[in-house]
Amino acid sequence: MSPAEGPDRWAPPDLTGRVAVVTGASRGVGRGIAEVLGASGATVYVVARTLRAQGRSGIEDVVEAITGAGGLAYAAPCDVGDDKAVAALFERLSSEQGRVDILVNNAVGWGDVRAEGWEGVEDTMTYMVKPAWEMPAGWWDANFRVGVRSHYIVTKAAVPLMMKDDSGGVVLFTSERRPETPGMQELVLDLRASAVERLALLWSLHLRPRGIASILLYPGFTRTEGIEESFATGGSYFDGWTEERFLSETASIYYSGRATAVLAADPLLMERTGSVLTAAEVAREYGFTDVSGAQPDPE
Repeated sequence: MSPAEGPDRWAPPDLTGRVAVVTGASRGVGRGIAEVLGASGATVYVVARTLRAQGRSGIEDVVEAITGAGGLAYAAPCDVGDDKAVAALFERLSSEQGRVDILVNNAVGWGDVRAEGWEGVEDTMTYMVKPAWEMPAGWWDANFRVGVRSHYIVTKAAVPLMMKDDSGGVVLFTSERRPETPGMQELVLDLRASAVERLALLWSLHLRPRGIASILLYPGFTRTEGIEESFATGGSYFDGWTEERFLSETASIYYSGRATAVLAADPLLMERTGSVLTAAEVAREYGFTDVSGAQPDPE
């Protein structure tokens, strides 16, 4: 247990009437964002490829969590790496809602590593400690197809619905934090983080005249299902880590969700378009905590 824990300081903002789309929302950071937006009153479209029938938790579970808590959510199965599927998703949104107010580009391609059966790959966290020359070319393809290109395609499809009633909105990108000084960090993930940071900035320049904000949010090291599994099974990235260190240097999946909700509700958000923020910075500024009551600042 982290010594910084205390009372949970969180009051959901009022996002009633807002329509939110969250990609990569079946697990991890995306799930946390979707659930917090739903608890704040937004109508949430839970977008991901993973269905419960595939043998693990899926978008139906997230929808049930939101609706079970009194919110409104819809399952939206979609591979955001498939342009036709993305177009169909936003045709559906146009028909059912006629607008989009909050878009969260959270999907990443890490899961494709296991799905494509790359030899010797059991835990994607192992790539964090491997030299660049040992990476398969597919590691690049998986991360840039879903995680960079998909962010562009999804945003491109969403923007016309965000301009429908001139009420503005926010496009939010999530990514790993790009180190200020290059070191021995994983090469592909560093390049992807750099690309997403630039993408968020460029979208802000294009969308500013339309009153739509574009923000990059770094969740920081988060206890996603995959991260928790890697730690529990002794993944090589966590060699020498104690449970106390693991809990103190990571955040829950809801920390970024809370940051997303307060940013989306801020009437002055356009003043920050093009910004690069961390969930921890947003927590300190708006005065909320993680679910533990702590305000972690994970890398």
